[in-house]
Amino acid sequence: MIRTMHLLASFGVLSLLAVLPVSSVSAQTDIPKAIQAKLAGEAAKLENSCADDIKKHCSDVTPGEGRLLYCMHAYEDKISAKCAYDLEQAAADVQLSADNLKEAVTACKAEISGVCGKTQPGEGRVAACLFANKSTASKACGDALGKIEAMATH
Repeated sequence: MIRTMHLLASFGVLSLLAVLPVSSVSAQTDIPKAIQAKLAGEAAKLENSCADDIKKHCSDVTPGEGRLLYCMHAYEDKISAKCAYDLEQAAADVQLSADNLKEAVTACKAEISGVCGKTQPGEGRVAACLFANKSTASKACGDALGKIEAMATH
């Protein structure tokens, strides 16, 4: 698990995970946990399929802030096919997750400041509030929250 977290940090995924609050505030917080588990699975897959390539081509790169990812892309013509495929899959999944989260924050701005405005941020409380009030949210917010729910189940 420590190696997986290191790899997540190396590829810049850890910063995305920080956006996904995890808490036992309500059952709705299972959604961020599911998304975190999915992204951790992607990192574990990368750890398995890219370990030799990272060691061979990028061992002198200081992990963090996407440097390892940039290094891997610099050697994309030399990395194994399995690593290249898994790297592209992980990048696509992370990008989709980031896009959906950004969309939800934008679409739910009124709900975040309105119905959830008195909710103390952190530990998933605002996310739990949004999901708890999804039925009264604007259509755009409800649709964006639906995309996040779909990410958790696929």
